[in-house]
Order: sequence, then C-alpha cells, then structure tokens
Amino acid sequence: MKKPNLKPKVRFFLIIALLLTIFVRCNEKGTKFPYVSVYITLSLDTQLENMVVGDFREIDGYGLGGLIIYRSDFNQFLAFDRACTHEASSDCILQKDSEYEGVLVCPCCGSEFWMVSSLAGGVKETPATYPLKQYRCTFDGINTIRVTN
Repeated sequence: MKKPNLKPKVRFFLIIALLLTIFVRCNEKGTKFPYVSVYITLSLDTQLENMVVGDFREIDGYGLGGLIIYRSDFNQFLAFDRACTHEASSDCILQKDSEYEGVLVCPCCGSEFWMVSSLAGGVKETPATYPLKQYRCTFDGINTIRVTN
C-alpha cells in the first residue's frame, strides 16, 4: 500500500500561514483616524480674536475632537484636529502643556505635538507616530478663514 504524499499539502498551508502573518498583523501605530466631515467659516477678528503669527486657537464642535487653528504667516493659517492621532477618539483631546509653550499633550497616552513654526502639528513625543490630522484652510486675505476636508 502506497503512502499518500503530504508534502505539497503541508507546503501549501505553510505558505498561506506565512502570507497571513505578513499581511494581517496588529496595528502597532495606534487607532486609524476616522473620517469626520468638516466645513466651517471663521471670522479672524471675532472668533479667532485677531490672532498673531505663531499663535493658535482652539475651536470646539468640529472634527473629531475640535479644531486647532494655527497662524503660520500673515496670510496663511493651518487647521488641525484636536484629537490625538494615536488614540483617535473624541475622549482624547489635546491640552496645552503646562511646562512648555507651543506643545500640546494627549491626556490619554501622553503623546506630545508641536504647535510652533514649521513644526506645527508634528509629533514631539511618542507613542503617536503620525502628525495631527490636518484640514484644508483657506484665507480670503481680509477676515474670513474657511476650514474643510
């Protein structure tokens, strides 16, 4: 009686297991940031209190965790979501660091993000590995800033 050759079948299952191991793995970089529709028009003189270059304001009620509007130049503004990119939850809203100006801290995971110059929105301290979620921000050159995605 001839024994069945199991090598091709075992090899096939080992290849499938290897492929699954490579392509299906845990998300080591935190939670995927969800899509949230954003469309808001802000007044520079009232809602943003005539902010100066290098300053930022927090706007609640938009995005996942609220918005951060940063004035990077006289005619340029940047808009970021205020939720941490590592936790990606409306429960993990970035707060101003009590020790360092221009740094935002996540109360959930301890990640820190820059809010100064060309570093605005970038990661200062892990576990977050992605910069803050950025939205399109347009300025009409006079008084109106529009934030969309």
